[in-house]
Amino acid sequence: MSIQTYDELTSVPVPIAAFLHDHVVQVQFSITDNTRNVKRIVSKSIPLDAQTLNTMSVTEEIIGVVSTAYSPSGDLKVILRETGDEKDKKRFVEVWNNNAAMLACKDVTDAHGIFYADDFFNSLCFSPSETFIIYTAEKKKPTEKNSFEKFSYRQPFGEGLTGKHTPVLFLFDWRATKLVSLEHDAPVFFGQALFGRSSEFKIYATGYETASDERLLGIKSCYNRPTGIWQLSITPAPEIQNDADSQKCNVIKLTASHLSCRSPRVVISNGKDTLLWISQPTGGAHGATSALHSLEITNDIDPSKTQTIVDMVWEPAKGEFPGLYLSDSGLPRTTHVNWGAEDYIVTSTNWGSRFTIVLISLLDGTVKDLTPPDEKLLSWSTVLAAKGDQFVCVRSSLTSPFELVLVKFDTDGTCSFSTIHKTSISAELRTRLNSLTVKIVPIPNRFPTETIVVQQSSSSTNDNEEVPPCITIPHGGPHGASTVTYTASVCFLALEGYTISLPNYTGSTGYGEKYIRALIGQCGTLDVGDCIESVRHLVKIGVANEGRGKMFLGGGSHGGFLLGHLIGQYPDVFTSAVLRNPVISAGEISTSDIQDWYFSEFGIDYALSSLPLGYTGSSTSLKAVVPPRIMTPEVYSKLYYASPIAHVHKVTASVLLLIGDSDQRVAPTQGIGYYHALKALRTDSPDDIEIMVFPGEGHPLEGVEASKVVWLRTVEWFRRGAS
Repeated sequence: MSIQTYDELTSVPVPIAAFLHDHVVQVQFSITDNTRNVKRIVSKSIPLDAQTLNTMSVTEEIIGVVSTAYSPSGDLKVILRETGDEKDKKRFVEVWNNNAAMLACKDVTDAHGIFYADDFFNSLCFSPSETFIIYTAEKKKPTEKNSFEKFSYRQPFGEGLTGKHTPVLFLFDWRATKLVSLEHDAPVFFGQALFGRSSEFKIYATGYETASDERLLGIKSCYNRPTGIWQLSITPAPEIQNDADSQKCNVIKLTASHLSCRSPRVVISNGKDTLLWISQPTGGAHGATSALHSLEITNDIDPSKTQTIVDMVWEPAKGEFPGLYLSDSGLPRTTHVNWGAEDYIVTSTNWGSRFTIVLISLLDGTVKDLTPPDEKLLSWSTVLAAKGDQFVCVRSSLTSPFELVLVKFDTDGTCSFSTIHKTSISAELRTRLNSLTVKIVPIPNRFPTETIVVQQSSSSTNDNEEVPPCITIPHGGPHGASTVTYTASVCFLALEGYTISLPNYTGSTGYGEKYIRALIGQCGTLDVGDCIESVRHLVKIGVANEGRGKMFLGGGSHGGFLLGHLIGQYPDVFTSAVLRNPVISAGEISTSDIQDWYFSEFGIDYALSSLPLGYTGSSTSLKAVVPPRIMTPEVYSKLYYASPIAHVHKVTASVLLLIGDSDQRVAPTQGIGYYHALKALRTDSPDDIEIMVFPGEGHPLEGVEASKVVWLRTVEWFRRGAS
């Protein structure tokens, strides 16, 4: 039964993108195919009103499409396409109209390497006149056999961005089918580029810088990097009807050096072209509270007139807005909406143990929670597209898979919510999911710590039923959060008969900046204390029981770090633990793409400098010189005693380690070393320690086959511990 349940739970289509037209929304879904061990992308058109309600909606698989974008009018579509296998890969840029006619197609295989379609560099969009298209791709490698350049050190952008070293912006005139790369003098890599609304020749982008030692720190889930918002001016205008390979740009940095800025968006505010972006402090916590900024760009740009629309929230009042916490994707690609005469943006943000949709006034920064009150714990995880007075978003819960909701702003000052798509699952699975209960339990005297508890209904209502074993699963980060968003792995464990506890400890996002910074320098103590107190409180209120076979642990990354502490510091509490790519010894950082994490999170300064406001690529006004951070014996000692490895000799729980051998975030040797240490200490019960290593898998262990093995083996491990 476990395999069938897992397969159905994980094959639920996940909405990942949408394009909102006047009467139809075109949605892309990611689907896990457990039979072929691949993830597939499909597209579906969903009617929005009576005029299109009877239109046949056909779901089509998208093959070879890397990225898609529509023109401002909605009449044109650009596709970045790859064909062939790795040895004979071909790349094309295609432009189509709404009548399914291809208007242009250019083979760009020899112009550059892979297309970038990730959250950090994807730039695919049309210019205001719909003549030019901008996108990001990898700089072409040198091919000369005797070239010294091909042996140059090329740093990757870290975990999740394999094969991406040198992103370059490309400008494509699709009518002339001519392509140029955009060249500049700044020591910066540009991504997330887009045009202004009134100029073909002004481009705004996020600029990624190296640290002062020229190290490229990993950027996935790390929003404290030396990054800024830049303007690129193409002068003279791009006359790319010739065969030139490149076009020179003038650049200027628009943001201050102490802020890490990302996610530029151009909108209309009070009738003027306005550039928006989000920021958080450079250095320190990887996932601090964000601020939202704006700058008018209609005429000559003046960075000194930047305004902060929504500031960082330090300590929110009970039930009040805790600040902005956005994911890797940042602000929605289309975020502007109209409500009456005012301009707003909508975005999803982490608010405690759920996601919600907030409406932000561009006039005065007022933030309004749009989520309708209901008895169910729903999480509104994504705004997919916005246009005019409506937007499409995604909602779900731990008992209900993803739904698409159309939200319309009415003239009477209210919002209407219409479900336009529901996930189709079997009646049996629907019944089983409905048998689960979800509640958020505050932990006394540990504010803001709370835990999401998922269990079978009978477990919480029938006193004659035996209390099921409890699996505590702390999230990673540490500056992330567990939410009530549909999560197949959590549902799977709950349907296997376990009570699941997902603690949000001090340092979790969604509670205010005060509580994020409270964890800095306290990793291994404060977060561990919050987790063990969540366990004790669940025992106290009868949700869980103590004793052998009653308490289990699961977690990865920083969650695995917490597990190592919990089984080491509280060996009599937990029977079994499953650790995925855990941080075991924080002093061992040599191969990590986020070496600053191992210093900053433990209260050791790791200074990051950024180019100054107004920097134009000249040789002057460079970033401040910062001495390298070296792992000294004193620093290593501090990190050692703050790590799980310091408690390895006290571990009595059975331990399963799951390691991706291509993890760039946490060295695989950490988990492997922990395995061997436990083996050496547990000669009397060697079968209680096991390790599995997944070739080619990175930090999340998210490959289709690997993920399936991870969770099926996890259930087996806990089942053995409960017997």
